[in-house]
Amino acid sequence: MFDNKGDKLLLEMEEDDADPENQHPRCEHGPTVLFYRQSQLPGEGYYACSAHRDSKLCSFHLSADQWRGQTTRDPFLAKNYPLSARKLPNSALPDPTLSLTALSQDKVNAQYFFDEAALIFLTNQCTNIGASKVICMGAPRLHFHLRHQMQSFLLDLDERFAEYLGPEEFCLYNMCNNHFFYNRRPFEQFLAGTSPGQLVIITDPPFGCRTELISHTLRSLRKLHNRINQLVSTPLSIFWIYPYYSANHIRQEMPEMEMCDYRINYTNHQRYTNMGKQSRFCGSPVRMFTNVPLRLLQLPLEEGYKYCQICDCHTAKDNLHCNRCGKCPSVNGQSYRHCESCDICVKPNYVHCVSCRRCTQREGHNCSFYQTKQHCWLCGKKGHIEAKCYNVQKRNMKFTKGCLLCGKQNHRERRCTKRKKYFRELHFMEETTITCL
Repeated sequence: MFDNKGDKLLLEMEEDDADPENQHPRCEHGPTVLFYRQSQLPGEGYYACSAHRDSKLCSFHLSADQWRGQTTRDPFLAKNYPLSARKLPNSALPDPTLSLTALSQDKVNAQYFFDEAALIFLTNQCTNIGASKVICMGAPRLHFHLRHQMQSFLLDLDERFAEYLGPEEFCLYNMCNNHFFYNRRPFEQFLAGTSPGQLVIITDPPFGCRTELISHTLRSLRKLHNRINQLVSTPLSIFWIYPYYSANHIRQEMPEMEMCDYRINYTNHQRYTNMGKQSRFCGSPVRMFTNVPLRLLQLPLEEGYKYCQICDCHTAKDNLHCNRCGKCPSVNGQSYRHCESCDICVKPNYVHCVSCRRCTQREGHNCSFYQTKQHCWLCGKKGHIEAKCYNVQKRNMKFTKGCLLCGKQNHRERRCTKRKKYFRELHFMEETTITCL
């Protein structure tokens, strides 16, 4: 979510089965998205392009008030796109991603192509889970790699691929609103007769895309597959390629997604690779998020991965298991260490600040400013640390060291057994709501 003076920017997508009265206006990229502030009602917002937030790329902007009652005058509703693909046999078709100039709009169609190791890794994972069909959503190089080994269908916003692929394996597609520019019947035929265990969706969205839009599209594709095959609400396997620092945004939309430790490298990105002078010191930050149990994935030992028997899954060699935290805690490729004062694992370069009761990136930081960005371990609210929490002041808690709730030194407030005495916690969909008693 974007934050503007404490007011979150929310959005609303058009549902697949929306009746004409509730349909959103169209721009040239398909159905638009309704944006509005948390302090507004949905009807007080505005419609804008789902794919382009930059008005230079798509200038569509319409207030919700202006749109009411104008569904019949949608100029883009019936726009047709030509489809003229070459009819080359699979064996004669070269991989055009090796010669095409990559698109470079980071927010909508930035094309960073997987390196050979990533292609092999993703292919092996499809085989490991028994998939025989793959939907490549914004992953063209993977599609051209897979099509010689299993059935693959490419959904991509780059219309140049229509020159190389026929409608039976490609459709011009906007992943931000699940919009098919061509007839989607060939895609539906691709889905037909396929059990959930045989199909996997692999998506590599531009990292500037909002996770709410991508997750909505993934759910829409699942619904389409279930409807075509007359299934109840049955999940599909998903491999979502995204940076590790977006994990919370992904899990907020799809709590079932877990991060795999494998580092995805690209051939045409200076930072998202382990090669070159500008590469990150701990490797690419790009990971694979999936709803497939991590124990079913096999990370290559020769590339620096290992099997953790306690976690029952593969992880990076540098990701050391912490018995106190009960997991292999590292997410960025470094070896985390457990801080006894914080009672959590932290990055190795962090130092503990007594004033902030936190490990921070460097010494000599501005404590007052830093504390305004923290979530209190007691009440869960943002803007203060535990020592300044209203609940501590209200109950006149006098412990100055260790846990503020009981005074013991071997844990902090998050693990204290006395939490239930002061707080009621509701856990739902990996979200925690804390109420003070």
